[in-house]
Amino acid sequence: MEKILNELEKFEKIILVGGGTGGHISPIIALHSMLSHQFSHQQFLWIGGKKSEEQKEAEKSQIPFVGIPILKLTTTRSSKTLLYPFFLLKSIFSAYKILKSEQKNTPKIAIFSKGGPGALAIGLAGKILGIPVYIHESDTIPGRSNLQMAKISEKIFLGFELAKKFFPQNSCEVVGQILDPKLFEKNPNQTIFWKTTKKHILVICGSQGAKSVFEAISRSCQNLDAEWIVVLGKLNADMRPHFEQFQNIQILDWLEKSEQNHIFLETDIAITRGSATTLAELDFFDIQKIIIPLPSAAKNHQFFNAKEYKAHGDTLLEQKNLSQLRETIESFL
Repeated sequence: MEKILNELEKFEKIILVGGGTGGHISPIIALHSMLSHQFSHQQFLWIGGKKSEEQKEAEKSQIPFVGIPILKLTTTRSSKTLLYPFFLLKSIFSAYKILKSEQKNTPKIAIFSKGGPGALAIGLAGKILGIPVYIHESDTIPGRSNLQMAKISEKIFLGFELAKKFFPQNSCEVVGQILDPKLFEKNPNQTIFWKTTKKHILVICGSQGAKSVFEAISRSCQNLDAEWIVVLGKLNADMRPHFEQFQNIQILDWLEKSEQNHIFLETDIAITRGSATTLAELDFFDIQKIIIPLPSAAKNHQFFNAKEYKAHGDTLLEQKNLSQLRETIESFL
């Protein structure tokens, strides 16, 4: 992270770009937190989709935000694919107007992008205006927008060594993941979540849904001598009744960054998806991980993220093999 901070210190204003999923949004919030803490002279503006998840999170974190029209592409062909070139031009034009105004007020300006919907348009608009563009790729297999933006970027920061082969070698550098500093802060007044001295199992599966994983866990957790915390996430609220019957399971709708330090410090085993950021957070606390990659993740990048961690002692369990989950958990108890 120090290398990113050193690179961005010289700018008076940072345009933050990243949205669509927690994997793009959380690191932007973390970066803003670090930059604003270390460099009091800097200003920030987050540009993303109108009425998007990133807008909600920016407003929650009190980061100035401006929305532009964006079209999120999927990996499957649809009528949206035909509209994409027109929407891209519209997005570039909207981003250009915003950036032109910002550049006029603050000449020493840079764009930092995590990728996601709309990122390419903002990067291209910045390139037209001569604004330097920096990107960070979290995953082993890069996303579409970061691959496209690599050609116009001053510097490409990477989370994994494996990703270097996809980018120009003279402009990329492996720096690891961008983690929120709140993760490392101990709060003496923090709520005590873990209640027993049994093995502590944390289930945290990110923002993109994990119904099949939660169903497998609800079948697997019966009669296991362990204490559980299950973080449902925003897309799995309907799974709450599946866990309410168990006395040894505590259910959380979401896990705030301020709560992570306490919970992670006492976690023995984590069942998680293959999000690069979440894996890095758990790894910092030396937590044994059972990684179940999201099969629908773009380019199956979560599987390859998980393979990297498997090489260092964690467990990779593919979703098609969820029937083996209980046996896998028991091997750690």
